[in-house]
Amino acid sequence: MEVSATPCARTRQAYGSLHLNPRLKALIFDLDGTLVDSRLDFAAMRHELRAPAGIGLLEYVETLATEEAQQSAMDVIHKHEVAGAMAATWTATAEEAIHSLHAQGTPIAIVTRNNRHAATLTMERLNMPPIPLKAREDAAPKPDPEALLAIAGEWRIHPKHCAYIGDFRYDIEAAERAGMLPVLYHPMGERPPVFDGAPGALRTLSDFRELTGWCTGQSDQRGES
Repeated sequence: MEVSATPCARTRQAYGSLHLNPRLKALIFDLDGTLVDSRLDFAAMRHELRAPAGIGLLEYVETLATEEAQQSAMDVIHKHEVAGAMAATWTATAEEAIHSLHAQGTPIAIVTRNNRHAATLTMERLNMPPIPLKAREDAAPKPDPEALLAIAGEWRIHPKHCAYIGDFRYDIEAAERAGMLPVLYHPMGERPPVFDGAPGALRTLSDFRELTGWCTGQSDQRGES
């Protein structure tokens, strides 16, 4: 995974110890594969799109030569995402944690590469609390940090006080590029080999209930330092 050295260095400096670190004030989450299991079959999507391995599906669509071809490919992706939204279930311990964090006043949000309709449908079906959502219609998709930075800006919380939790390399790279703490969700509790070269600031999370003790100053969203 290619990452820039500057955000990683800033992140590593800002977070020496994660638990109860007074610098951490807000949490942002990926959706599919992190908070929910949408049973998306990415191999089937890739086969249907005839997309080669090694490139993201959204990035592949951008390489198609005509607007008609791009729209047709996006229709395929949208179809699978809506089906995933209808099948989605909470991942283990996520439901309890999200509702607890919301109740205690911790700023929480979701940033996803999904389309807004599918993401909203997932949130509504699973009775998620009313928290901010950034989908691909709202900002450039991850690993671009635009959506993460937009959320932090709306909260008026400096990115260094935020963590982004996700299960894929795009999530980790987006967090690093935003200057946030990258947190890899992996239910087995061990960092997969693909992340062996990731920076030392990367944390691994296996149980969402741990998050209720990660943040301090939940109700103060004004500080920038």
